Amino acid sequence: MSRGKKELSGEEKTAILLFALGPEAAAPIVQGFDDRTLTRLSRRMSELGTIEVETLNKVLNEYLDMHESDDPMYHSDLSSVTDLLHYAIEQGRAQEILENLDKPRTLTVWEKLSRIQPAVIKSYIESEHPQTIALILGNIDPSVASHVIALLDDEIQMSVVMRMSKIETVPQELVRDIEETLEKELAEATGSSGISFDGMVNVVEILKGLDKEVSKPLLERLEQKDEELFSQVDKLLLVFEDLLELSDKDVQTILKHVSSDELVKALKGAPDELADRFFGNMSSRAAEIMREDMQVMGPLKLADVEESQQSILRVVRKLDEDGSIALTATDDMV
Repeated sequence: MSRGKKELSGEEKTAILLFALGPEAAAPIVQGFDDRTLTRLSRRMSELGTIEVETLNKVLNEYLDMHESDDPMYHSDLSSVTDLLHYAIEQGRAQEILENLDKPRTLTVWEKLSRIQPAVIKSYIESEHPQTIALILGNIDPSVASHVIALLDDEIQMSVVMRMSKIETVPQELVRDIEETLEKELAEATGSSGISFDGMVNVVEILKGLDKEVSKPLLERLEQKDEELFSQVDKLLLVFEDLLELSDKDVQTILKHVSSDELVKALKGAPDELADRFFGNMSSRAAEIMREDMQVMGPLKLADVEESQQSILRVVRKLDEDGSIALTATDDMV
């Protein structure tokens, strides 16, 4: 799998770094990771395949001298992951992580929460102690957390923000208790369609894994049969943060089809990383103007931000249907 045709994610860069360092040098780094992080990074390493020197140069510039080779390419696969884990950590733990690589990836409770509308998250957490609210919001997508905070009462807002700023280390047992409680609430939650949120997430993940030729007619039939359920699934199938996974070429295509005003409003509620992806695919002058526009605009209502994001996502879907961009992962994309 070529790694040179799309912007690499943070996990991909870390996976390449660990592979390039080799088991002995990477072991001290890996030993500090928890099992969940190790599993994610191990899965990334096992999927890297062929890594071009150009990509290594971009991600690991300071390490290239340690990996000079007459071979124009390096290759990372499951055997590389196995060597690293067996060298770095206790054997039973390594074996468990390797076995988990074969299991389908499931969303963490924090990833699930980050895909829910801020108003729904507020309804889950508003009765909790401000310290618990601070811990929860500190673990979800920052752009989503900021919208949730905006919906809280003024008094709770200040208490939560102050507590978030002072959080340094949190007992693992407390985090697990919160995760288990949230998982239970999400599993029991049902939308107007009657389907549980976990069920909704499973449906969405399955649909994302289908070829477009299969998923599109399936969604069309679902819309005809149950419009409300279709609407709920459709909103989870593509969220604004998913645009981070697009190639630079696709981002540039999107920029040609959306207005600057709409994009400015949409990016006001987006992670900085996503805003930087769009800015990085503009001319320096255009990016500078847009940043200035965002600063001058000031705070926006959550509904206005979401409306602009949905407007852009409609354009993105249309471009995908036309074949102008590719939302579905290909052999060159993770």
